[in-house]
Amino acid sequence: MALLTPVRSEKTDLDAVRRYAVSVIAQSEGEDLQMKAVTLALLGGIMWRSKPGSTEMTQDGDSAIAVLTTTLGGRHLTFSYDQQTESIVMREGQIDGPILHSFCNRTLIGDFEQTFRALWR
Repeated sequence: MALLTPVRSEKTDLDAVRRYAVSVIAQSEGEDLQMKAVTLALLGGIMWRSKPGSTEMTQDGDSAIAVLTTTLGGRHLTFSYDQQTESIVMREGQIDGPILHSFCNRTLIGDFEQTFRALWR
């Protein structure tokens, strides 16, 4: 049986998701304690439905806002944390693309699954 070597690259989907989670949770500290759970549920959906190798985390220009991009169901999506609304915004295409959904502490668990199931079709 071959031994698996751990991946240590920052190019993996899992590492991008981890870095994004750390960034969003740090940004939302002191604002809304439940953003931690929302962030983790959302990122679980991304890991569940995203195209392997398509997920990457970057910082948005001068604002230092963490931006997670991925491909779900053939669609290029961008996720960013909006401090004014205390939500993670999912957009089509780029950071300024149309808003498809916002996830906040009022988002029901079933809404996460329904959103990602619809994207997978």
